[in-house]
Amino acid sequence: MVKIESRGLLAARIGSVILALSLLYFTFHRVDFSHVGRSVARVGVIGFALIATPQLLSLCLECIGWSGVFRLLGRKTAPLTLLRVRLATEALAQTLPLGVIWAEALKPLLLGRHAGLGASDSVAGIVARKYLLMASQAVYVALLSACGFATLRQLAASLLGHAELAWGAFAIGGFLALLAFGVSGAFTKGRIADRVLGLLRGLPHRGLRRALGQRQAAFTRTDDLTARYFASGFVRTTLMPGVFFLCGWLCESLESFLILRLLGVQLGFFTIAAVEVMLSFLKNVLFVLPAGIGVQDVGYVSCFAALGVADPLNMGAAFSLLKRGKELFWALVGYALLASEARSAIPTPELAAQSLGVDPA
Repeated sequence: MVKIESRGLLAARIGSVILALSLLYFTFHRVDFSHVGRSVARVGVIGFALIATPQLLSLCLECIGWSGVFRLLGRKTAPLTLLRVRLATEALAQTLPLGVIWAEALKPLLLGRHAGLGASDSVAGIVARKYLLMASQAVYVALLSACGFATLRQLAASLLGHAELAWGAFAIGGFLALLAFGVSGAFTKGRIADRVLGLLRGLPHRGLRRALGQRQAAFTRTDDLTARYFASGFVRTTLMPGVFFLCGWLCESLESFLILRLLGVQLGFFTIAAVEVMLSFLKNVLFVLPAGIGVQDVGYVSCFAALGVADPLNMGAAFSLLKRGKELFWALVGYALLASEARSAIPTPELAAQSLGVDPA
């Protein structure tokens, strides 16, 4: 059974990489690379540093809000500690097929190591973070869709043939709001962790069932913590930390605005934000592709052409190159942190001797 699942996961990874590469080739095989290179070179090191700033700002704002979540759960966790965890796990999410799954699986381990959080506290905090991401994205989509509605109508008419389809942006915002509301209700009274425990105990593996029996108290505590969080009132659970998450989402639009300005494209902020809202949602839906690669790039080129940007293919290639370069930079920072995690997990000879009760001397 495990072998079948691992083969299926491997097939999904390979398929996602092939899809991403195919989309990139389909979109950019006619690009004038010398022209794109000159456009990127004009941005320079200072310009690239400016482009890289919004993602760091977004993560910092999110970690401030996430720190408030843990405070509500009765645990004090510094935003800088959470930032280390986010940078490390974001590297996996941005670069690996199905990277979001690996990132979420690693978060409890890193929270335990750097914040001293138990598994129950970590999982409850991760659930609350997911809820806040959905709730704040619902507001982000609705707000920027309203501000950039004329742009959305133009894009819908040009790309889809019907301007009225622009109203679908508000439907997406409503869907995200309902999803967040559903998560809140399920974890308030649904005892989700205990239900997951019951399902896992049904698996035909004696050792697993024995291990789960020893962890039953942790599952119960997770349910208690999440229920306590969501029962603490809308202002404390959503409004106060959600403001930081919303500002984090806005940084994505700011990043695209800065890139295009540095490339000489004079589109308004809300015009760019309307494009970014839809494509960021698409990236989150298609999490099987690392950082939405391929799909997002096709989307940017198509939107630039519909908005009348001069030379949309080469401009889209330069835009994507800078955006992917920024993601690669922060991924390298994250992998450096992960490498330090691996080194610290290897015991020194002195520690190994002490653990065995032997005098190192």
